[in-house]
Amino acid sequence: MSNLDSKFINYKNIDLLKRYITETGKIVPGRVSGVTSSQQRKITKAIKVARYMALLPYTDSHN
Repeated sequence: MSNLDSKFINYKNIDLLKRYITETGKIVPGRVSGVTSSQQRKITKAIKVARYMALLPYTDSHN
């Protein structure tokens, strides 16, 4: 995923951010997802903002 454009990394782009979250709600590390360190920082920041805005869950649903 090295051709990930930084303009698409946004807290409103939920479909993209869901690719970098595990089933339990944890953020996937950059070494596992294959993105650069700067992209990982932007993804992490966007995920945290999306969680704060209630667009993404903090944890899984505990069914």
